Amino acid sequence: MKSAFELAWNARVPLSGTRTLRGRSWSGQGRIVRVEVSMDGGLTWRVAEHHGHHLAKAWLPWHVEWTPRHTGTRLLMARATDETGATQPLTRPRHPFGYHFDAVVRHPVHVVLD
Repeated sequence: MKSAFELAWNARVPLSGTRTLRGRSWSGQGRIVRVEVSMDGGLTWRVAEHHGHHLAKAWLPWHVEWTPRHTGTRLLMARATDETGATQPLTRPRHPFGYHFDAVVRHPVHVVLD
C-alpha cells in the first residue's frame, strides 16, 4: 500500500490562507476506502475526501484543506486503508534492496511568510 502527496519535496507553502493538499493512495489488495492525513508529523490525523473512481488496484485521488498557523518545517503524512482492513504502517524495517516499502512517508514542507 502506498500514499503520496502531489506536492514537491521541501515545498515552500505560504503562511496565509488555506491550501488544498492533494495526493493519491494505492493498494494491491483492494480498493482504498479511507485516507487520513497528518500535517503535524503524526500527532493528529484528519480524514481526506476521496474523488475519482474507487477501482481495485488503482491510485485513488484525495484532498484535504490545510491552513498553516506557524512558519517552519512541517511533516505531512498520509496513510490509506483498503477494503481488506489493512492500513499503512507508520514504520517498516528497511529491506536491503529497498523493496516492499509500504510505510507512511514523512513529507517535509516549509511554511514561510508571504
